[in-house]
Amino acid sequence: MTGPECRRAPMVTPESTTQGTTDGTPPMQRRQLRVVVVAIMLCSALGSLDLTIVSTAAPTIVGELHGVPWLSWLFTVYIIVSGITTPLYGKLADLYGSRRLYIFAISAFLLGSALSGLAQSMPQLIAFRAVQGVGAGGITVLTMTVIGEIVPLRDRGRFMGMFGAVLGGGAVAGPLLGGVLTDQLTWRWIFYINLPLGLIALVAIVRALKPPPRAAGGPVDYLGFVLLAAATAAITLVTSWGGGRYAWSSPVIVVLGAASAVLLVLFVLRERVAPEPLVPLRMFRARTVTFANLGNVAVHTWATVIGAFLPMFVQFAIGFNATNSGLLQLPIIAALMLVSAVGGGLITRWRRYKWAPVLGTALGVGSLVLFAGMTPHTSAWLVVVYMAVFGIAIGLCMQPLMLAIQATAPREDLGAATATGTFSQRIGGSVGFAALAAFFSTRLDAELTRRLPADTAATVPRDGSIAPAQIDALDAPLRAALRAVFADTISDVFVWTIPVVALGFVCCLLLKDVRLDDDIEVDM
Repeated sequence: MTGPECRRAPMVTPESTTQGTTDGTPPMQRRQLRVVVVAIMLCSALGSLDLTIVSTAAPTIVGELHGVPWLSWLFTVYIIVSGITTPLYGKLADLYGSRRLYIFAISAFLLGSALSGLAQSMPQLIAFRAVQGVGAGGITVLTMTVIGEIVPLRDRGRFMGMFGAVLGGGAVAGPLLGGVLTDQLTWRWIFYINLPLGLIALVAIVRALKPPPRAAGGPVDYLGFVLLAAATAAITLVTSWGGGRYAWSSPVIVVLGAASAVLLVLFVLRERVAPEPLVPLRMFRARTVTFANLGNVAVHTWATVIGAFLPMFVQFAIGFNATNSGLLQLPIIAALMLVSAVGGGLITRWRRYKWAPVLGTALGVGSLVLFAGMTPHTSAWLVVVYMAVFGIAIGLCMQPLMLAIQATAPREDLGAATATGTFSQRIGGSVGFAALAAFFSTRLDAELTRRLPADTAATVPRDGSIAPAQIDALDAPLRAALRAVFADTISDVFVWTIPVVALGFVCCLLLKDVRLDDDIEVDM
């Protein structure tokens, strides 16, 4: 073997009962492991729910708190804060250990939930959502870090598959649960519901979580954190505001985009000289870490595009109502949950992970070809089949790519590597989606101008945020023409997403096919 190496120390197995770890500390018992896994799965479910549960309650919230101008910040502040804190949590876990940080993150999330439920104004609610975001950023990265610390590498595929299924279930349950709680109780319960479940998880973590100890601390790269935090905030604002509040070509978006690029360059320069870099660049000497992160960007761009534009297609082009459009998402979630669990089990059985994202991205290209071929006359059953194919494809990609990063990154950088994987999913996917959303706005404007009367075209927002009822109210010829415009424009978005997923497929082919044993060496 040539070049630098990354050597794995043997990890604790679930069957361990009397033998210690290599550093002499007692291992977690089988019962403790089960308790911890259930607790962190519960935390993951709450984090997944919180991403979507607010959306259905938002109209009621802004109506009661008289906060329509603040609506976008209800989501944006949560995304910014959770994104900013993710890399910091990962590095701190490497320096000081994950247990106290995880307890802090859960506590912050629960405090933010309780305060959000008590909020009496929109500024208060936005501030308390920021507190929630502080906790959510830690829960996201530390959940996977803890799994990496307490679950043997050979078994990790099965556990990560279970978490993929939980995340999928939380995503679909969020809007439904948010609607039920808002209608039957009050919108405040979308936050209060986190408290009993989160407290159970917190108590279990405090009592049972005993990860391997870390070497005593080191300097924290605060300058690197400030640079990355500023870049993350700028990127998030570009992706949140672009095409909606501001045109993509507006000075605000251009300045934010330029600022984010400059800040990222300064961040990389800082990491090259920092004594303890927030994102150790040495990780990327392992080709799998590099290509898995690039694969994450492609996969999450693709997932975000489908999540945003497929409901728009079935409502605006085919003519389904919002309820039926929501029901049509169920095949995606069902397939994702099933394939995540089964695929994770197969990864554990075969001790190989590369096959999953390679197959998933290949199916992803096929699913986009199917979506791009849809028309206003495509039947609901075909849409269901296409969605199921997409669910299978995405279920094969997400968790295995994180497993690839953990399996090949240097052991001392486990937290930072996991945080980098999470960051590439969240921020990288947002940037990719923003580019395709800008293409959609430009294309929609051109098609509306070319194919519709000027007075009708002027009533359609260029970001596609038209109410289905407005389309239904048009005369039949205009309605058909507008549906055709949306069908052709969104199909073009799907077509231009194909090269993105194809690039992800190439990245997955370039992953090193490491055997998942507890003591491995990886060429870097």
